[in-house]
Amino acid sequence: MDQSFRHSVPTALERMEFVMIRIRRLIVFSILILSSAPIDGASSGAVLQTKADKLVLELRELPAPMPGNAPSNGIMPPTERRRRELYYQIVQLRDDGVKALCRALENDDPRLRENAALALNMLAGGYFDSWPKLDIRAGLPSLIKALQDTDRNVRAWSAQAIASIGPDAKLAVPALIKLLHDPWDGARLSSCGAIRMMGPEAEDALPSLREASLNDVSADVRRCAEPAIKYVVKK
Repeated sequence: MDQSFRHSVPTALERMEFVMIRIRRLIVFSILILSSAPIDGASSGAVLQTKADKLVLELRELPAPMPGNAPSNGIMPPTERRRRELYYQIVQLRDDGVKALCRALENDDPRLRENAALALNMLAGGYFDSWPKLDIRAGLPSLIKALQDTDRNVRAWSAQAIASIGPDAKLAVPALIKLLHDPWDGARLSSCGAIRMMGPEAEDALPSLREASLNDVSADVRRCAEPAIKYVVKK
């Protein structure tokens, strides 16, 4: 046998092994590109971390609720500037932004859940006049579930976000009726507001609304329930 051929055999095998190693590496690399690590603190079930998820996670560092009054010196605090920056980027992502905010509603961290509910409320409710409202109708199932959250702010802000959906949020009526009996008056007020925005579609809530308008311990809730009744019975 030709000596050069004998020496070429191990070289060919080595090349084949090298090619197989490269192929395996490419496969692993492709898998890493197509998937990513779960969101920090996520509940059971892996959630792919998209650009929108990363933006939403940054909301965790912001105070909730937002400051009630504008600063006397007219200068926006750094935290509120950052909030606007994140909100603007989330709005640009549209449906992906809504999905990421809804995933955050199920996060173990209550502060992240609060900020997700607050963002859905603010961005869908037209809080920023120069920005387009975020269409959050696809997030209704997550918002309905959030009405039962252990955090009272999450419950209230989720109801306010549902209010921005209006009559299309009819599926939320049973959960909003239950929220009318929430221990916190802020959640009950938010429920009245959401039901009001649904109009006649929330007819099933009338008995509970009438009860609230007469007997709720909070004068604010009683006052809020009355116009809600008028909007629901309006034909």
